[in-house]
Amino acid sequence: MCAPPVCGVEFAGLNVLESNVTGISSTIPRRPLRAYLLWLVLVTLLPGVVGASLLFVHQYQKSRAQFERNTMQTVRALVHTVDSKLLQAQAVAQTLSTLDALQERDFARVHRQARAALQLAGDGMTAVLRERSGQQILNTAVAYGERLPIETSDSLEQVFASGRPAISRVFIGKVVGQPIVSVDVPVMIDGSVAYVLSIGVRPDYFDDMLTPKSVSEGARASVVDAGGTIFARNLSPERFVGNRVTAPLFHAIERKREGIVRSVSQEGTAQLTFYSGSETTGWHVAIGIPRANLNQVLFEPLAALLTGVLLLFAIGLWLAWQIGGRLARSVQALTEPAVALGKGETPPRFTQVHVKEAAEVAEAIGAASNLLGERAQALAIKEAELRDAHRMARFGTWHMQLQGGALITSESVPHIYGRELPPFDEQRGAVLPEESWQRANALIRELQRTGGSGRLQLQVLHAHGHRIWIDLHCEAVQDSDGNVSALRGTIQDVTDRVNAEEALRQADQRKNEFLAMLAHELRNPLAPIASGAQLLGHDTLDPARTRQISGIIARQARHMAGLVDDLLDVSRVTRGLVTLAKTRIDVNDVLTEALEQVQEPLRQKGHTLESSLLTAPAWVMGDRKRLVQVVGNLLHNAVKFTPAGGKLRVALELDPSRLRIVVTDNGIGMLPEELERAFEMFVQGERTPDRTQGGLGIGLALVRSLVQLHGGSVRVESPGQGQGSSFIVTLPRSADQRAGSGDTSAPAATVAHQLKVLVVDDNVDAAQVLAMYVSAAGHEVAVEHDPFDALLRAAQFVPDACLLDIGLPGMDGHELARRLRAAPATAHALLVAVTGYGQSQDRDASSQAGFDHHLVKPVDMANLDRILTAASSAAAAV
Repeated sequence: MCAPPVCGVEFAGLNVLESNVTGISSTIPRRPLRAYLLWLVLVTLLPGVVGASLLFVHQYQKSRAQFERNTMQTVRALVHTVDSKLLQAQAVAQTLSTLDALQERDFARVHRQARAALQLAGDGMTAVLRERSGQQILNTAVAYGERLPIETSDSLEQVFASGRPAISRVFIGKVVGQPIVSVDVPVMIDGSVAYVLSIGVRPDYFDDMLTPKSVSEGARASVVDAGGTIFARNLSPERFVGNRVTAPLFHAIERKREGIVRSVSQEGTAQLTFYSGSETTGWHVAIGIPRANLNQVLFEPLAALLTGVLLLFAIGLWLAWQIGGRLARSVQALTEPAVALGKGETPPRFTQVHVKEAAEVAEAIGAASNLLGERAQALAIKEAELRDAHRMARFGTWHMQLQGGALITSESVPHIYGRELPPFDEQRGAVLPEESWQRANALIRELQRTGGSGRLQLQVLHAHGHRIWIDLHCEAVQDSDGNVSALRGTIQDVTDRVNAEEALRQADQRKNEFLAMLAHELRNPLAPIASGAQLLGHDTLDPARTRQISGIIARQARHMAGLVDDLLDVSRVTRGLVTLAKTRIDVNDVLTEALEQVQEPLRQKGHTLESSLLTAPAWVMGDRKRLVQVVGNLLHNAVKFTPAGGKLRVALELDPSRLRIVVTDNGIGMLPEELERAFEMFVQGERTPDRTQGGLGIGLALVRSLVQLHGGSVRVESPGQGQGSSFIVTLPRSADQRAGSGDTSAPAATVAHQLKVLVVDDNVDAAQVLAMYVSAAGHEVAVEHDPFDALLRAAQFVPDACLLDIGLPGMDGHELARRLRAAPATAHALLVAVTGYGQSQDRDASSQAGFDHHLVKPVDMANLDRILTAASSAAAAV
């Protein structure tokens, strides 16, 4: 309550306020705002400053200790990641060093296989093969056959001397022309180091670890080699990669493996540097925190002390309450008018305003409200129309000051990019990919020098994660002196224009994945073929064993021929389809054939394999070749990831409607996250020092695809790392076979008449094997390797049949066939093309050249036997 005279004065003041045009009464006494603030600060801050200072000092020390511990843990984790990446590159090099093509010195094939393997391993790596002199034999960074330089290094000499892998220091690659690190491994041929295979790692190989997720904003993180040279950096790598670290950090690294040192960054910023080194590779990771950022980070947690500080301030506020009462009411009186002004509404009348400055602000608010209302209405209409037009056309405008780089855009530009655009220099890598940024930067520099305008089509990183294409138009803005001071232009989203090109790129990617899958399949039958071929060279084999081995080789050769046919089926590549040739088969036979494929790998690693097949047939409707591939891939996977001397087991289980094929090993096992992703394409398990084999590859993805095409499913179980794995394939059963299938093999044909057969092939081994088979069938055989010698031999030998290769030196098989047809002695001879080309156009070409039959390598001997038997019978009937 108040005394009547005081109340009367206040109400009178209110009446004057309402009647005044500006809403302010001149009868209320006013004092400067500064006086009220001075009284309030003096009374409030003095008791709180002392207590707050003590708390801040204590909390700062505590926060700094915790920050140093956390940062050092991050550095150690990054060192472990660097080790993992270097060991991963070493594992890739060791895998490539065991290629059969290296043993055969087929460097062109090594180049192709290395490029394909590095595409699967990821970006940032190249493969180089060097001699002891340092001469590069091949380099996957360039096409095979290009002239390559001599490139020596200490690590090269170390590998030749020790026969053990080594990691080089940072150097400038002579081929790629940029900083690179070489992971070198020996290539052993005949028990000695013949070459060194190197995996060249570029700095961007480590980009995925130096991200804002692992390195705080403003921090400078560097990956440093064993000699103290920077190899990767999160900020300005183009400037500092290849430079040695600053002297304080270099001396600290030499003295101690890890620690904290005060230093100055490469840019000249004072900072606190946390570093740690690897005992395995000798590499270091350093994170420099600018002193300004460090102080900011350390003072942020002190906000928690705000509550305590407010308690201290409350004492002063209570003392200043009476003094600040009028000040608070005057300031609060401006709140509603200010909010109304922001909304474009008419400000309400003012009531109690006791401060002179507040009264002046109130008058300005009233005048500004009227003026802004008029202008805002007209501007809002124009902006709405322009904004709608820009968004519909996905079109925007921009303006950039060259001095300072400030960038101003229309409202539609963030709609196109999905974000507000930062200054141009900050768009590098975040908004514009490197190539796009370089092109835009070149145009800006050109316009800055010469003026004029330009246009570019660039790829942009959208905020939602996808990429879009924009049409950028840019023109120079000149000042009064004729100098270019700014740039302006337009941006338009033109992503729809390049959708067709993107579709073509995706089709090409599907083709590459399909080729990688088939290439993987081709490797499985090689083991039984190679083992069988070696066994056939033993003189102690009995005929029964020889027939068994020959049957295995023939079966695996037919399997590989079928896979090659799949590789040539372009229509299946483009459509992404796999066609199954389903028949009613016994899964016992499938397991038996798959077991043949792993006998040699089992022997080499000393594994024991227990198989549990069924005594009765287990029928399914499926493609025999594909099911053999499924079981073979699982067995090869078990052999590969089981240490030497391990135990493997394959079993066949039945229930009323389905059957299960179970492949179990006691190998390295799988982590839970690997179980979830085991069957994805190109997924591998985590590489650690005790798992140099890597993880799972494309074979398991193939297994899942083929099993699903058969209407089945596959899953993997593992108790954990080092405890083995079990792969379970489930397939729907077919009804039991009631009638015996009988032997479908054709009986051996009896030679009705001995033929004279001429075999022509420049491949000596192929010609001799084919001649031995024809001779074993009871025919007289002559062999030639040169087509011109074959013409002379044919005139003397007068063959009844000619088996001709197409790819002959000097004269192809087609021309040889025409000449044989023209010669009187061989005009009526049976001509059979024996070639590796089997497409429809190849068969048409051989028919036009005069061939009677067209056989594709590897030759189906049963088909050849039928052709010769028919010719022999026809000759006997004459």
